[in-house]
Amino acid sequence: GLVMSAGVVAFWLTIGGLIAFVGTFGQINQLFQVPAFVLVVGLLILVFGLGMLGLFSTGLPNWVYRINPKHDSLHGSFVFGIMTAVLSTPCTAPFMGAAAAWATLQPSVITLSTFASIGIGMALPYLVLSAFPKLVNRIPRTGPASELVKQVMGLFLIAVAMFFLGNGLGRFISSPNAPAPRWYWWFVGAAAVVAMVWMIVRTFRITTRMGTRLVVGFCGLAGIALSISGAMTLSSHGPIDWEYYDEASFASYFDGAPTPGKVLVVDFTAEWCLNCKALESAVLHQEEIVDLLDSPDVVAIKVDLTGSNPEGRDLLKRLEWVGIPLLAIYGPGLEEPLKFDSYGVETVKAAIE
Repeated sequence: GLVMSAGVVAFWLTIGGLIAFVGTFGQINQLFQVPAFVLVVGLLILVFGLGMLGLFSTGLPNWVYRINPKHDSLHGSFVFGIMTAVLSTPCTAPFMGAAAAWATLQPSVITLSTFASIGIGMALPYLVLSAFPKLVNRIPRTGPASELVKQVMGLFLIAVAMFFLGNGLGRFISSPNAPAPRWYWWFVGAAAVVAMVWMIVRTFRITTRMGTRLVVGFCGLAGIALSISGAMTLSSHGPIDWEYYDEASFASYFDGAPTPGKVLVVDFTAEWCLNCKALESAVLHQEEIVDLLDSPDVVAIKVDLTGSNPEGRDLLKRLEWVGIPLLAIYGPGLEEPLKFDSYGVETVKAAIE
């Protein structure tokens, strides 16, 4: 069982390694600045989500199913684990499509850790069952409950698709020097709300157990509240009055020293950069940082790389940086700007002050 589990984990680590290898090329992030590419990613995830809802099914070539490794040896058990992971791909493909799109934007360590976790999660039931074979008799059979889980996951994938589709469409109708549209978060929230409502309704039809109904009902209502709250928060542009970077307008800030006495806080971000959003919410939107950025001696500038933004990308290159997030702080007495790709409230306060 342990060797078979190692085979499952090895398969997913290999997938993660390939994605991490591709992600080491700086150009991969730039693909997400092309609206058409983002739309294609969104459409693919939408197709995966619809597949989870049962509109169609995917399969592997017949020759794959004919591979029958002998699992009575260490080598055979390892190969059996790999084949178990391979044969699961028709079921896991919808999730893996979304995970792969996300993983291309992450550092290699996070990508490998994520796919290792996927492998461990898939291998763990086999490992437990091999250690305690009698548990096989207690495994729930397929039925309405498992189908409901699949449908809810499909609706969540549609919510993810709304995120990418909204990003792509938004960049077709906006300019790099203006706030990126965030109306699509309402569609993301709506898909999540539909998933929660469907989960509650179907659960009440599937089972008469009051305990199950109460737990699912509570979780569903909490999910609905979080979805609506999240859509309201994420569709807002936040409490900071940003100036959006324009090379012609702000050339004086970046040609030599900044305006005397001024501190320039330049935030490189994008709508598809989840790390950027997390840092903005956890650090830059804190009241003490907002007060600093709104003070007369500080200029808050945002460089939005959501879409094609040659001027913003050129500034990033001049700072000798490849990816985002990035916070660059210019100030009197600094020959070179301070640069942070990860930061906390105290770090930003100290750099500005």
